Amino acid sequence: MRLKPFSITGLKIIGLALLYAVLAKLVLTFFSDRGNVTLIWFPAGLGLAAFLLGGPRYWLGVFLGAFASGILVGDSWLISAGIAAGNTLESWLGAWLLLGNPGFSINLRHPRDFVWLAITGMITACFSALIGPMTLLLNHYLTLETLLPGMLRWWMADMFGISLVTPLILVWRKWPADWFLPKRIPETLLFLALSFLNGQTIFLGWFSELLGNYARAYWAFLFILWAAVRFGRHGVLLLIAMTAIQSLWGLEHLAGYFAAEQIQRGLVNIWLYLTILTSVGIPLALLLFDREQTTRALQKSETRLKFALETINTGAWDLELQNHSAQRTVLHDRIFGYSSLLPEWTYHTFIGHVIPAHRDMVDTSFREACATQRNWDFECQIRRIDGEIRWIRAAGCYQPDHPPRMTGIVQDVTEQKLAEEDRQLAMLFYQNCSEAMMITDAGATIVSVNPAFSRITGYDPADAIGKNARLLSSGRHDTAFFQTMWQSIDDSGQWRGEIWNRRKNGELYVEQLSIDTIFDSNGLPLRRIGLFFDITQRKLSEEQLWKQANFDPLTGIGNRRMFYDRLDQEIKKAHRSGYFLALLIIDIDRFKDINDRLGYANGDSILQEAAQRVLRSVRETDVVARLDGVEFAIVLTELERTDGIERIAKLIIQKLGEPFVVQEEMAELSCRIGIAVCPDNANETIPLQQAAMDAVKHCGIHSYIFASPSAPPL
Repeated sequence: MRLKPFSITGLKIIGLALLYAVLAKLVLTFFSDRGNVTLIWFPAGLGLAAFLLGGPRYWLGVFLGAFASGILVGDSWLISAGIAAGNTLESWLGAWLLLGNPGFSINLRHPRDFVWLAITGMITACFSALIGPMTLLLNHYLTLETLLPGMLRWWMADMFGISLVTPLILVWRKWPADWFLPKRIPETLLFLALSFLNGQTIFLGWFSELLGNYARAYWAFLFILWAAVRFGRHGVLLLIAMTAIQSLWGLEHLAGYFAAEQIQRGLVNIWLYLTILTSVGIPLALLLFDREQTTRALQKSETRLKFALETINTGAWDLELQNHSAQRTVLHDRIFGYSSLLPEWTYHTFIGHVIPAHRDMVDTSFREACATQRNWDFECQIRRIDGEIRWIRAAGCYQPDHPPRMTGIVQDVTEQKLAEEDRQLAMLFYQNCSEAMMITDAGATIVSVNPAFSRITGYDPADAIGKNARLLSSGRHDTAFFQTMWQSIDDSGQWRGEIWNRRKNGELYVEQLSIDTIFDSNGLPLRRIGLFFDITQRKLSEEQLWKQANFDPLTGIGNRRMFYDRLDQEIKKAHRSGYFLALLIIDIDRFKDINDRLGYANGDSILQEAAQRVLRSVRETDVVARLDGVEFAIVLTELERTDGIERIAKLIIQKLGEPFVVQEEMAELSCRIGIAVCPDNANETIPLQQAAMDAVKHCGIHSYIFASPSAPPL
């Protein structure tokens, strides 16, 4: 079953209390005066470490552990509670001061971290050293004569525990994995073995007969140096902890260097010894560790800088300004065309590569930078060793050292210069092009327009940018048109065609439009470029020419050319569909008499009205054309049956027979109609027309006649 977070916290608090109580019981049992005052108080370091790592929520574990330790050595519950309160206050206050100090890190990576820990321990130990002895005094365990010495020993004990145990826990919470790498295992084992034997010899009297007075306590400092240099913070703290245990064990058994009949005297010596060892070993280890971290950070920084310079194809240089000699990276010399570093490079080597046209400018700017102790920044063209001309950009930073130096970078910017030239040319073309250009995003929102766009549409950039391209919509195209257009754009990224749009003033115009798409590196649409020009006049001219070529200028209906084209198309459609097609030739009789009586202008008006009457007599899909002066032709298309042809012929005769009124003069027309049916009379244009014309010749006035059926093929 998985425990809840508060259950885990509760178990940790209980574990902390048990560990605190056991550690306190050991110290008070073996190294205390009357079971309360000692010079060695390891639980103080444990309590501070718990608050630093776990926060104030562990106060209960420290209090219960300190309270239980008092009960275990026979103190009353009141004395135990008072001492426990002092110990808890000491740990809480120490953690509060350290965690609120921006110059302190619980990772203990710098000597200042240990200095702040020691200073804080000195301050907070005063509270425990005040509360604890005063509690003993009030309960008659201490007298006024022994109060101050007791406070001093209490303060020394807590200070010692904080200086030794807290760093040990903070550092050793992360295991030193590099100790047991295959190449380091022999040294690690040798260090542990020799350190243990040294401690046993000094503090427990091993090999005393063999070594005599040579086994003195100062040998430990050699191992501290070894630990600091090779095993860092972990090694130093492990060695100090080992030394503390061995020295206290030797004192308890009256053996070794600190053996004394009076335990307090021995504890004082051990306290001073371990304090000195800690004050020397931990700062030394932290100093070396900090230097190692700085060196690694510098190496990483150099690696990142090298990677960055290589990524952007940039070389670095360091020029001494007195003798003009320079140190460079390999990329620096490669920019000048060399395959590897030259044995020697000077400022004169560089200036020799600059093309003559730029040489004076570069040299002048360099000398001004040196004279004014300012930075140097320039662009110029160089001639590489292989003769190729390239553009470079360089920047140097003046360093007022002794002797003064200038450090900087150099970059081949030829491609950027060419790209900039192309960009300027493109912008020049964009601004001065006679064709309108509109750039949109993938969603058709306008992001840029050129002056020609404003000239053609009437919309200024401020009116168009940020708006959808539908701004120009004329409403003349249906949904199917735009669906087809966007389908082409989505499939191929392009569209070409003519489209009707509307200017800002509401005027319609037609434009020849080309749309192209720019894609990003992932193949997604990034920009769409619309290029168009106004073809309204051209379209009007084309439409006028088409009308002139296909419509009768007098009546406005189709002429002979359009008649033949449409008749040919409709015959082909009739063949495919199986429908009938009828051709009606209308001939108006004695129209010359009308012209002579009413005049040609009035005669033209009558012809125009006659053409409109014929148009109103047929469907919109049928074809009506004027073949000659008074001869009209009608093509009835897509007929399922032929029995309706006569009705239309009668209707036309009736309409044309109705009087025409022109300037209060009346005129009547008489006509005759010849009818030919496809495929009954013919299957092709000319034969069908000839059949209808032959029929009209045999037709009487105000009547119609069908052409005779064609003879079957032999």
